[in-house]
Amino acid sequence: MALRVTSAVDYATRAMIHLACLPEGGMALRSEIADAQSIPSSFMAKILRNLVRARLLRSARGVHGGFALSRPAEEISLLEIVESIEGPLSIISCVPDPSGCAMAANCPAGSVWQRVQREMRVILGATSLETLVSTPRRNGSVEHVAESEACFGPVKLEAV
Repeated sequence: MALRVTSAVDYATRAMIHLACLPEGGMALRSEIADAQSIPSSFMAKILRNLVRARLLRSARGVHGGFALSRPAEEISLLEIVESIEGPLSIISCVPDPSGCAMAANCPAGSVWQRVQREMRVILGATSLETLVSTPRRNGSVEHVAESEACFGPVKLEAV
């Protein structure tokens, strides 16, 4: 078993990237996002509810309704997206709460797990949605592109 991003986090990230690529003030319907990103519609509904609940998205009903980012893409971190779907980041159950582990005081791996979790939080917290939108992957390498060239296609993260 590998340490991987879940499908739900992958789908949430792809949906957020899709919405970040809309023209300013633009909204998208659930079905549009699901179709564009090849995400099952019923799963998309659950993900969008979580993103709205976490206040990363806003939703509106009616003819001009749909979903939109609740704030600018540069103010939304990948950590916020991950935690809106999976809850607080925890690489191993004893890291956030060592009191639940009988081995915590003498665990030789404990400090490594804590460091890994800290670094993951730093990297995910420092990566904005805007960064994901403006640095698409091409042939395995990351290139910075002008805003006008961003959002040329769906982004796929490896997921379980």
